[in-house]
Amino acid sequence: MKPQNMKKTLYSVSAFLMLSLGISLQIKAGIGQSMLNAFALILAEIFKLEIGTILNLLNMLFFILYLIIRRTHMNRRDIVQIVATIANGYLVNLFVYFLFDHLIIQSYFLRVLTFLFGLSLASLSLGAILAMEIIQFPLESLCIALGEKLKHKLTTVRMRFDIFFLLSTLLLTLVTKHNLYIREGTIISFFLLSRLMGFSYYFLKKRL
Repeated sequence: MKPQNMKKTLYSVSAFLMLSLGISLQIKAGIGQSMLNAFALILAEIFKLEIGTILNLLNMLFFILYLIIRRTHMNRRDIVQIVATIANGYLVNLFVYFLFDHLIIQSYFLRVLTFLFGLSLASLSLGAILAMEIIQFPLESLCIALGEKLKHKLTTVRMRFDIFFLLSTLLLTLVTKHNLYIREGTIISFFLLSRLMGFSYYFLKKRL
């Protein structure tokens, strides 16, 4: 492997771990979730599954849609994408249900700080992963494919998905009367996630 590719791979794996940690910190903060995480959490409660497992199922759906839009056969990068997606789900489960299982943050101020740190970590890591083009994630790959097809920015397409997750989570919460995961953290995420991810993606894209 070329030194440049080795460097990108190591950076991608590091960013990948930071992404899983960031998602887990947002969940443990307990002040509401980003739209995708809130949607996944309400589904996890309804179907009595772990959050990482639901994220894996959703990502597989996004991956299938991505292949349909791209209209090409699977390649080696697609296989890496599937493996990375499944690994991410297991890592989130490891952090949430094992490493952070007994973590209880009493102070609301610390909860907000934990959420902001987790959100920033996840968003910037995700943008970096996409820019390095070694490990991809289905939703973001789908957003990029849709953006290229519709001539929209990655940030714009990702925000539209967030609106869909938001409305779906609210509807499911009203119908099933499960816990509400749309709170102040969701609002913070709505305004910051796509922008931080887009900033990281375009910033690194110009320098790689």
